[in-house]
Amino acid sequence: MINNTIIYLIGFAGTGKLTIAKEIIAQTNMKLVSNHLSNNPVLSLIHADGKTPLPSEVWKNIAIIRDVVFDTITNISPADYSFIFTNELIEGNETDMLIYRKVENVAAKRGSKYLPVRLICEVDELCKRVISDERKINHKMIDADAVRQQFIKSKVLTPEHQNTLTLDVTHLTAKQASDIILKKLNEL
Repeated sequence: MINNTIIYLIGFAGTGKLTIAKEIIAQTNMKLVSNHLSNNPVLSLIHADGKTPLPSEVWKNIAIIRDVVFDTITNISPADYSFIFTNELIEGNETDMLIYRKVENVAAKRGSKYLPVRLICEVDELCKRVISDERKINHKMIDADAVRQQFIKSKVLTPEHQNTLTLDVTHLTAKQASDIILKKLNEL
């Protein structure tokens, strides 16, 4: 049983954040805090097909929901609960860095063991992975060309935290990735 721990899976669309998180949850008692927990209540009410650019106003409403989730985890959730967060965060993006810091602050306020995990993957594999009906149903990015362009123009946020793990998941199954992450967690 894992007590009072936060794992934060950070990576581009298609790296398998949610799939890996579900694998970790299957082996532990952790609670999932996917970025889509905050995104989908808003995205389900607008035209969000995974390809069409979203109106910029949606992010303000998503931020409100995310802050409520963070406040609940910090101030209401039992102290022994553990959480696994997922999100796509980009290096050099101020909003993404703010979101990252908020999760880091949640961990600090709870006194949680904290493991940020930077998931990376080769671009051709990302492009294969983003094209799926399940991703479309869940309001996720499904545009392989947009994923390729993002890969070329940016990189996944690298958390400046002593526990940060960078994991290349190009040739790993979700089970293999989860085993590596849990091994690292046990070493902390």
